Amino acid sequence: DHANARLIGEELARDSRVRLDLATVQTNILVFHLAPEAPDAPTVVAKAREQGVLIFAFGPRTIRAVTHLNVDRDQCARAAKILGGIIAAGS
Repeated sequence: DHANARLIGEELARDSRVRLDLATVQTNILVFHLAPEAPDAPTVVAKAREQGVLIFAFGPRTIRAVTHLNVDRDQCARAAKILGGIIAAGS
């Protein structure tokens, strides 16, 4: 689970619209912030849900994702790509 959270974090951290300190990704919980030029958290959460990725808005520009033992590495890689695509596409 921890490695999968790190995988998602590393993918998202490549985007300048994502504020994420990879040093904080030490468990299966990933919290990241969205820059002003990115869509807001509720938009990202809603669009991710449409594609089967369940994440939580912690605030207007903060998102929390949690990996789980029943979600494998390939599924986490897919989730990271979906999230990255949503953020890159804008609001």
